Amino acid sequence: MASSFSVITCSILVALLQSHFLIVSPCMSCISPWTSFGNHCYLLVTDAKTFVEAEQYCQSLSRLGKPSYLASILSQEEHDFLVLLIKSVYGESGMKTWFGYRKDESGSFAWLDGTPSGGYTNWYAAQPSGDGDCAEFLDTTDDFNFLWNDMPCYERRRSVCKIATRF
Repeated sequence: MASSFSVITCSILVALLQSHFLIVSPCMSCISPWTSFGNHCYLLVTDAKTFVEAEQYCQSLSRLGKPSYLASILSQEEHDFLVLLIKSVYGESGMKTWFGYRKDESGSFAWLDGTPSGGYTNWYAAQPSGDGDCAEFLDTTDDFNFLWNDMPCYERRRSVCKIATRF
């Protein structure tokens, strides 16, 4: 009898957890105007800002212990997704856009969100050249194909923010 009770209790618990998951699962997707990719949401910010202003704006969008930063780009797939997102707004010519890669105190590039550096990069030939401390997507005007460029942080650019999906 006790074994039968345990099975029923366990079945009820599983059913409750499943129904609870179904209730909360819509919260796992991105809220408009954010766009989902993988386990993150991305927001293209069309107002031109300096790198510091763009990062402050992204951080102001943090929710419930989920920080938002200028986007880290950790794979070719994530890079390709962001290029498509930028092109969907600005067209094939694209626009120069900040993301969250900047020189740190040691002079090495580092991700603002704390992701360890040393992984994926997509610099344009001869970049970083040392003429700037912040990274941007180059547009396709001169066939740069949205590769990365170092640029002075005081320049004004559009930007892309990133936050974990559960926000």
